[in-house]
Amino acid sequence: MNKILTVAVREYVETVKTKTFLLSSILLPMLMIGLIFGSQWIARAAEQEELPTRRIAVVDPAGAVFAELARGVERHNRQLPQRKFAVELVSGEAATIEKLRQRVATDEIYAYVIIPPAALAGSAACEFGRKDSQLQAGERIRRLVNEAIVQVRFRQADPPIDLARIQTLQAPVDFREVDVKTGQETGGSELARFLTPFAFMFLLFMGTMTISQGLLTSVIEEKSSRVVEVLLSAVSPTQLMAGKILGMVGVGATLLAIWGTVGYSSAQARGLEYLVTPDRLGYGVLYFVPTFLLLSSFLAAVGSACNTLKEAQSMAFPLTILTIVPMMLWWQITQNPTSTLSLVLSYIPPITPFVMILRICADPETPLVEIVATLGLLWATVVLTVWAAGKIFRVGVLMYGKPPSLKELARWIRYA
Repeated sequence: MNKILTVAVREYVETVKTKTFLLSSILLPMLMIGLIFGSQWIARAAEQEELPTRRIAVVDPAGAVFAELARGVERHNRQLPQRKFAVELVSGEAATIEKLRQRVATDEIYAYVIIPPAALAGSAACEFGRKDSQLQAGERIRRLVNEAIVQVRFRQADPPIDLARIQTLQAPVDFREVDVKTGQETGGSELARFLTPFAFMFLLFMGTMTISQGLLTSVIEEKSSRVVEVLLSAVSPTQLMAGKILGMVGVGATLLAIWGTVGYSSAQARGLEYLVTPDRLGYGVLYFVPTFLLLSSFLAAVGSACNTLKEAQSMAFPLTILTIVPMMLWWQITQNPTSTLSLVLSYIPPITPFVMILRICADPETPLVEIVATLGLLWATVVLTVWAAGKIFRVGVLMYGKPPSLKELARWIRYA
């Protein structure tokens, strides 16, 4: 046991001293804080920056919409003086498509809008042309034109309809969302609540896959440099593998603790601490430990059987692809945590923790029996994987030359 701990301490210290770990533990949290607290400041600064007035040429053959559109643009300019528009009515030869497109191409105007008379009846589309593809500017112009046409439709109705009265009656109802356990009002946006399951899964994914890949690299480097032969003169292959995995578990736990602390502190500062509950953090830890043991033992076996990183990556490629599945299906899982798809994916061991953390964050009422069952299946898989990995490691760590086939790996497990 002392030898295992010695190897674990050495693996831990050597890993935390690397630039990669320092960048992961310091730079990434700083980046997270910068994105969380700096995004709003950047957005406000961008909105306060005054842009040149954007001129829009309007073709209105019926002559019914332009006046209303001009009034709408005036209201918009008063509300957003940094994002002004100016509209001009064009007709005759200047209203031809070729002339309008030429003016846009030469930056004489920002855009043009052609409003056919049939657009008032909803039987024709307006033509909107511009050079760039800025989302906010395009959406504002379309909204202004749409509001002007709707206003004209109501005014031309027989009898005329008071649009302002209808808008008042159709005003949306405000909601005050509360936590069902505490009764307190929950702050934050709907987007933050929506992305919380993905954030927990991504944290678990980074804490397991990133550090496990470090173990794979470490084994290959020591094997190619023959350092492993020196190490095996003092410890057995089983002790060496166990020590390496234990040390990397410590590294992963350290990294996870740093990221979790930063995430929780940031959530508190934004009034979102109700999204990072002790229950969710506890389940994250419960799933992290067996997941890391499973992935690291598998990658340690792969690293011992290969001689180069390229060979190891090819052999580990199926596992990498499998772990990406929850990333691709996280939307379906979080929106339907009790669906057949979610239940089936929960019982596929390599991706069990990622699917379950999505389900738990999306549905706090996830049955406890399913959590216990998936954890039991995960630990059973860990025991089987560690046993097989230990046999492969014992043989492969001193083997050189052509990487083994699946048949040879099965032979190693059977006879080692």
